[in-house]
Amino acid sequence: MTQADATAPRGHRRAGRRKVQVLEAAGRVIAERGADATRFADVAAESAVPVSTLQYYFGSREDLLVAAFRHASSTEIAALEAELAALDDPWDQLARIATRALASYGTQSERSGELWIESWHFGIRDPEMRADTLRDYAAWRRLIAAAVRSGIDSGQFSSRQSPERLAVLILALLDGVGIPLALGDPEITTEEATADVMTAIAEVVHRRNAGAPRSGVSPAVDAKHQDGHHAPDAPR
Repeated sequence: MTQADATAPRGHRRAGRRKVQVLEAAGRVIAERGADATRFADVAAESAVPVSTLQYYFGSREDLLVAAFRHASSTEIAALEAELAALDDPWDQLARIATRALASYGTQSERSGELWIESWHFGIRDPEMRADTLRDYAAWRRLIAAAVRSGIDSGQFSSRQSPERLAVLILALLDGVGIPLALGDPEITTEEATADVMTAIAEVVHRRNAGAPRSGVSPAVDAKHQDGHHAPDAPR
């Protein structure tokens, strides 16, 4: 328990936990029904919290949607940041980013990829949501660029493009492959897609000296590199 938790009134802590539960329930409803079809009554049914309480917490349906998207994205980014901090190797970090991103599109239990797609749709019409989604994009690009920069500095990668530019390309690749996964394309599996994406990333960053499997790379991903699908050593 933090010092703030210890000094905060018990009722406030309980209300805070309840609000988090509501936001998580709202995220599940949005992933299932879509943002446009999500109503207070749907979230109330999913969270077992009365509509009157939801209206007290958020005011409007649109504010509830924005809060749910913010909670989901901040939770996912914080978890990814913690995972990356535990990895020293830049290639492992890129593999963890790709694995988490594509699993969120292809795993029905997570649904964060579907929320990500819904945030695009909602953000096209809602300026506040658009700004939030662009901030989320910036956060993902920052994490990718940091891993790429570390790889360039250590000599593992040799691309002449800037880490920031490479981050834009890598994130676009992840989203592009993620869409058919979210649609349940029967010709694409999450594991195969991840292996293909990591092969493409290796070529984009000009990965040098691909060796034995590391902690952040699945056997399927690394096997594809060992089968001759790794980046050339010479820079462009």
